[in-house]
Amino acid sequence: MSFNKYLFFTLTVFLLIQNVPLSAQGIENTAKVKALNNYVNFSNESTHGLLIVHRLLENFNKSINKFVDLPDQKINFYSNKDLPQDIFEDPDDWFYETSPNEWYKKIEQSKDQLPTGVESKLSETAQKMKIIIASINKIRFDLEDMIQKLDLTKRENLSLVYDKLEEAVIMYKEFYTHQQVLESEVATFYKTLKVTENEIQFPEVVKSISDLYVSTRTALHALYIKEDENYAELIKKQQLALTKFSGIQLTDYNSTRLINPKIQIYWNNIIKQSKESIAAQQLFVESENIPEEFKIYNKYYYYYNISVINKFNRYGNGIVFEMNRIVDYLSIPLPRFFEVPHYFKVIYPKILDKTEFLAASDPVIKALPKTVKGRSVVTATRTINVDSFIVDFQMYDHKIVDRDIVSLSFNGDWIVEKYSLTEKPYIFTLKLNEEGKNFLLLHADDMGRQPPATIALSYKYKGKKQLIILNSDTLKSEVIEIIVK
Repeated sequence: MSFNKYLFFTLTVFLLIQNVPLSAQGIENTAKVKALNNYVNFSNESTHGLLIVHRLLENFNKSINKFVDLPDQKINFYSNKDLPQDIFEDPDDWFYETSPNEWYKKIEQSKDQLPTGVESKLSETAQKMKIIIASINKIRFDLEDMIQKLDLTKRENLSLVYDKLEEAVIMYKEFYTHQQVLESEVATFYKTLKVTENEIQFPEVVKSISDLYVSTRTALHALYIKEDENYAELIKKQQLALTKFSGIQLTDYNSTRLINPKIQIYWNNIIKQSKESIAAQQLFVESENIPEEFKIYNKYYYYYNISVINKFNRYGNGIVFEMNRIVDYLSIPLPRFFEVPHYFKVIYPKILDKTEFLAASDPVIKALPKTVKGRSVVTATRTINVDSFIVDFQMYDHKIVDRDIVSLSFNGDWIVEKYSLTEKPYIFTLKLNEEGKNFLLLHADDMGRQPPATIALSYKYKGKKQLIILNSDTLKSEVIEIIVK
């Protein structure tokens, strides 16, 4: 018996047991949802394949950078020969239960289940995604071929390699764009089916799952697009959704499939992963330190790609995987939930990246921070006025050198961390954002012999040297706005 026939059989038997009549409309809804889920499964499994390519490209990027900065380093390609020719195919059950290409075939086979206009839109979007994953799979071989044939000691050849990596950046973005379109198209059509509460069986449970999914997905998308002005509010919405979700006691659903031990395991794992995801996002809001190896990427890349998405997507047993297992087990006519892809970013070697200033990873700051590393932030009553978007600063201990140890943040990125101040100035140059706000934030790690920790910042404004003092203690940090006049 095929999986689809088995699923239909299970749903039919279960509804009869519950004394819920399976109407002709209900049978039709079930068939249409199966067809919709072919698209969801194609998208989700493509996302899993993109994860493998992402790691391949990321490691490859690092290997090339080492070769450029340290010419005696060997370039190691990770590692086409150990992977299938097509990462999105799975002839030997290598990675998937059902590969993206197999799900795409199922889409082709189930076209008669949906209205022509709906099917046309869904199919067109899925086809664009299919073209993108094929192109991303090809890029790993293009790169390997370039390495073998080009003289990478020549700068123009290196540029060709980095341009090829930048093509992958665009492809990952385009895949996510089409995935969002596909998700919207699935949701829009599903609303027209008028599925009843009897068909859903457990509407309160399903709503709690959906609300938690939406709140988490919204926050993850905000990280993706670097929109964090109201991120603390997004965390609160997740916490509220998680509270309602956790408040549902599956044991109250006696004599139903919800008390099955498997469902309870899935349910508890959603709670666990959601708590961990929220905790990670809270660290993002408070500008907590990120691992050294990810500082070259920026905090958005780290929290989205490394710290949060694995609590959401399947690999890491994220909440979407568990939510879909619950929907599948209950055999209810509900579209499966979408996972979201990583995004790729090219990092250039120091020799090629001759930037002499520090630029913010967040291109637009809309509000000054209120908390950092679990500590409240006080806004200075004065400002730093400058007349250029490129500004040279010198930082040193103010008056007496008393072993203050501080961290200094520019627009949410740490310039120095746990730096021991001396009378010798620490010199740095900032490139200010041309839109939104710019700020420096002082965070005391050790206040030395004479609290609070104080630093002097010197800079030039209209050709004259200016001096400003910042203070911080173990209870609060101080932030000062930089204004271009």
